[in-house]
Amino acid sequence: MTSTEDLLTERYGDTRPKNTRRNRALSILGVGAMVLITGFFAMANYSPVVATDVGFRVESQWRTEVDFELSVPAGSTVVCTFEALDNSFGVVGFAEFEFGPSETDTNRYTVAINTYALAVTGLVDECTLR
Repeated sequence: MTSTEDLLTERYGDTRPKNTRRNRALSILGVGAMVLITGFFAMANYSPVVATDVGFRVESQWRTEVDFELSVPAGSTVVCTFEALDNSFGVVGFAEFEFGPSETDTNRYTVAINTYALAVTGLVDECTLR
């Protein structure tokens, strides 16, 4: 009598992987490619500029002040954009300022944004090295 395994092999053929060396090499290449792609995206998102919102004050319907900390490499110049928003997150004020160079890495600033309607918040939108 033949065993069940022999019967299945005879009926359906041998299903063992034949190219284990090739499969192992492709797996290693695939994992290596994923690591390289992850490293690329991590480096692409790196920025030495960090802007942290500290607070804001709505002075009037026409003016909002934003307090923030800016961390950049010493001696660098940075351009930052600011927004004042209303209740429905619409932009009611926009400003762009240049900061630096400075001798320290982290500084605290206050900027004034002119608005055309009453704002409920003010924030740093983006900062980039110049």
